[in-house]
Amino acid sequence: MNREHVFRFKQFEVRNRMSAMKVGTDGVLLGAWCHVAGCRRVLDIGAGTGLISLMIAQREPDAFIDAVEIERDAAAEARDNFDSSPWSDRLRVIEADFNRWAAGIDAPYDLIVSNPPYFNSELKAPDASRALARHGEGLTYDSIVKAAASGLLSPEGRLCMISPVEREGDIMFSAAMARMSLARLTRVVTRPSTGRVTRLLWELS
Repeated sequence: MNREHVFRFKQFEVRNRMSAMKVGTDGVLLGAWCHVAGCRRVLDIGAGTGLISLMIAQREPDAFIDAVEIERDAAAEARDNFDSSPWSDRLRVIEADFNRWAAGIDAPYDLIVSNPPYFNSELKAPDASRALARHGEGLTYDSIVKAAASGLLSPEGRLCMISPVEREGDIMFSAAMARMSLARLTRVVTRPSTGRVTRLLWELS
């Protein structure tokens, strides 16, 4: 196997040869930043190759994680990554459209995490899988917030997401409309020399 497709962490590896969207800084940031202590039921929306789910499984030994992913190759790769990890009995891949799947869920989650597609440009990526992963075909910050507020998240639970700084106003509006409170907001500067904020880490409750 080409080693450039394997990313090594403390106790696991992530293979992302087939997935359209590769392991990146955003997922690593979110997986390390979100509070996971005491969480038993966790949902990873738009899980890709399963990086964030694996990080949470490593950090919280009592967490059982459902990873929802619509893109077939990414879901298959996530299953392989989960099966190869020390926590395969606590990780489950659900290959499904999130919005349709969420409509049938009646058991809430303690923690919901998502590094969703956020490319809103009308110019789609030329590769169909990459376009699906990046544009989401209905998986948006607004749809995630609405689903969380409509019973997918437990009353004491938390929704954690990462977004470009340009989406701050949209997400604040979605949270207000869903009557969710902002518990934490971390502004991420990728280059200290510029001081320019490029990403936001959100915790809504």
